[in-house]
Amino acid sequence: MELPLFPLQTVLYPGLPIPLHVFEERYRQMFKRILDTDRRFGVVAIVQGREVDAGATYHPVGCQAEVAEVRRHADGRLDVVARGRSRFTIDGVVQAAPYIVAEVSDLPETTGEAAEQRTVKAGRLFTRYVTTLLQMTGGEAEAIDIPDDPVAASYLVAAGLQVDLADKQRLLAIPSAAERLAAEASLLRRELVLLEHFRVAGPAPTATPFSVN
Repeated sequence: MELPLFPLQTVLYPGLPIPLHVFEERYRQMFKRILDTDRRFGVVAIVQGREVDAGATYHPVGCQAEVAEVRRHADGRLDVVARGRSRFTIDGVVQAAPYIVAEVSDLPETTGEAAEQRTVKAGRLFTRYVTTLLQMTGGEAEAIDIPDDPVAASYLVAAGLQVDLADKQRLLAIPSAAERLAAEASLLRRELVLLEHFRVAGPAPTATPFSVN
């Protein structure tokens, strides 16, 4: 299937929202196409370059997104809220300009072995991680609702981890929820050592609340 691509300095996961501020002319054109059709596009994380660079390179595995809300400005800018739907891999580029359109294939979602047990383990570590982060910043600890579904839980934890873009992308590309949860448990243990012993947090989130595009 063909999908317009939006290269960003962040990773989107299925089930999670992403707010976007669209002002570049090429992306205004892209969103006109998106809103006139099925309201879907692909988010891919940038490997090299910036969001405003036409020649930025990007990872081959991304997340399909569907527009949920749109606010139009008089000057043509758009504030968009989209939600991740499913992962895909890029088979080839069918249009390079003014915006990228690629032929993509959906990636299957598999649960994997011992996924339920790994959901519980990763969920406990994630709760401890978030609580520690909130304590460091003076925030109040809140109850965290980890989904029972291993796939949904794996993406929620992935989105909440404050690690670098390479780790975020690696989590997206992992084929099963069980493997993703195991990888997240390892990352959470690493981050908790930094937080609890050295009072140092990992990288800040890789994108501002709104894309610069």
